[in-house]
Amino acid sequence: MIRFFHNKFLTLNEDALAMWLEKIAHAEDYKIDKMDYNFIDAKDLLKLNERHLDHDTYTDIITFDYSEGNTVLAEAFISTDALNENASKFCQSIANESLRLIVHALLHCVGYNDKTDQDKKVMREKESFYIDLFHVKQ
Repeated sequence: MIRFFHNKFLTLNEDALAMWLEKIAHAEDYKIDKMDYNFIDAKDLLKLNERHLDHDTYTDIITFDYSEGNTVLAEAFISTDALNENASKFCQSIANESLRLIVHALLHCVGYNDKTDQDKKVMREKESFYIDLFHVKQ
């Protein structure tokens, strides 16, 4: 089950997004049991960051990964403020920046990290690859 909570922020088709995410999980040899995406404002995400990760910084996404084995069970919190800022900063559409953050959360759950420069490079390549696949007509 893949769910999106966004108070009319997300304009992408949720069924298409869910199918895309299922395909990504399958391609990475995982299956999704439950994945919730919560689109919230920057202040609320900061509170989560402080409370659960002891980080006093704004961020664009936090993923809580409860997965076991090759079964994804997770929830992601995405800052709509940061998403909008990043889309503008990197000359991306809101849709593409939404896709980037949505797939970013899943990629964390299937074993990708972004702590080192090399990890970040691999993560960005995977994000771009899967974003391109979303736009391919099925």
